[in-house]
Amino acid sequence: MSNDPRYPGDDDEDDAQSNKRTRLVMRPDVAESPPATSLGAEPPRGGSVIGTTRLVGVANQGGGGFSPGAPTVKMQNQARTQYIREGTVDTEPVAGWIVVVKGPGRGGFRPVYVGMNSVGRAPSQRVCLDFGDDSISREEHAFITYDEETRTFYLQHGGKSNLVRLAGKPVLAPTELKPNDLFRIGNTTFRFVACCGPDFCWTSEVDDV
Repeated sequence: MSNDPRYPGDDDEDDAQSNKRTRLVMRPDVAESPPATSLGAEPPRGGSVIGTTRLVGVANQGGGGFSPGAPTVKMQNQARTQYIREGTVDTEPVAGWIVVVKGPGRGGFRPVYVGMNSVGRAPSQRVCLDFGDDSISREEHAFITYDEETRTFYLQHGGKSNLVRLAGKPVLAPTELKPNDLFRIGNTTFRFVACCGPDFCWTSEVDDV
């Protein structure tokens, strides 16, 4: 009962309104949202976990920390195609070839150019015989020459102690080298294959076929 005679029964109404207030009732099958915790710490175990939210970011470049607001960056290996092109094209006219038929580089070949060709193992030689035969001198073991005016090939030695042999005979002076001739430098035997000769020369035009 109210003590105020003007409002009899107000205390009963207040008690009734208090009883009608909303109360928070915890359900055992629903867990409370866990409070915000620092990264790496385990959330409190208050019941069954319905879902979890993971904050994804990228590491700071300087201090090695973690920036939650930064976007995720995915790095993937991508196949790349590299085009390799020769820097220069050799347009020097070739007069013939020497082919290894016996020795460490059997099956290999080297071009012989117009004019005088120094023969040796060094890369500086015009005809570089880097097939693995160490009995061949590094520089000027022999010379192969193509005379464009007479359309003739010559083989001569380079003054080394290891002789150059043509058809089994030592080459002591410039000797004519003919197509399919066999000659030996060191322990390697070569067959000569001509491109230029009586039927063709780079100074003459080729008829259309």
